[in-house]
Amino acid sequence: MQWSHPSVSVVLVTYNRADLLDATIRSVLDQTLDDFELIIADDASPDHTPEVCRRWAGLDSRVRYNRRPANAGMPGNLNLGILTTRGEYVAILHDDDAYSPDLLEKWKNCLDEHPRAAFVFNAYRALDARGQTRTLFREALPRCFPGSLLLEAVFFRFFRFDSPVWGSVMMRRSAFDRAGPFAERFGYWADVDMWMRLAEEYDVCYLDEPLIALTSSEIAPHQFDDSPGRVRPLLGRMFWEARMRHFAGRPVRRAAEAVRHFSFVAASRAEQTALAANRRVRSLVSASPARGPRVVARYDPRQ
Repeated sequence: MQWSHPSVSVVLVTYNRADLLDATIRSVLDQTLDDFELIIADDASPDHTPEVCRRWAGLDSRVRYNRRPANAGMPGNLNLGILTTRGEYVAILHDDDAYSPDLLEKWKNCLDEHPRAAFVFNAYRALDARGQTRTLFREALPRCFPGSLLLEAVFFRFFRFDSPVWGSVMMRRSAFDRAGPFAERFGYWADVDMWMRLAEEYDVCYLDEPLIALTSSEIAPHQFDDSPGRVRPLLGRMFWEARMRHFAGRPVRRAAEAVRHFSFVAASRAEQTALAANRRVRSLVSASPARGPRVVARYDPRQ
């Protein structure tokens, strides 16, 4: 059955992963919640993604296939997909993850219960190449809480400029319209900027259940430049803007947070320097001929 105005619009963003799409689309269509539309936002994939998507659109009336004429990158593709939605809620999903069958239902129920919340996210599992899963991320957060708590107690405490909210959430379409589109200048990490902007004005919901399994890079290699030299400055700028925006009305605290931010920048650079040095040592050890006892690098700051 297809609703002319479904309560939930699922935007599935995809690029060049036709071999994974069948399983992902099936997991969405098999959800316990059936009052939704599925919009597949294809960022001009050069593989056989169009054939896969058109076949599913012919099999299920809930499926709509939107293909961009040229590659725009994740945030541009996502923005276009959201603009075509008709539901009160927009669920953002990706082409390489595994979803619990009750994901949409639990997300929707949570937002129904908490009308001041802009979005809901959840705990995650990791899915390796052998199909084994392990709990990857869980936060000690209440079911619904002010966005300021997420910013001050979580986002602004990570010296690596990390995010507990990954790219898959359900948000209110009205909150998206108010906040504006995903900022394309932040590239693949534009979603983090969006969650911080929404947290400025709304409550946030969290489900302490690993409802999503994140596929390993062995199965789905990254399709973006994730080198530290590019990512760290980008994230640093994003978190700086968020921090200054959030503390704009508190000059003393704002100054203290500026100091904290630059200390995080320094710590991040030091970590990257140590990692690079460690990799060089490992490379030299592995390349040198065996002469006597094997030398190993003992220091690894990632451990």
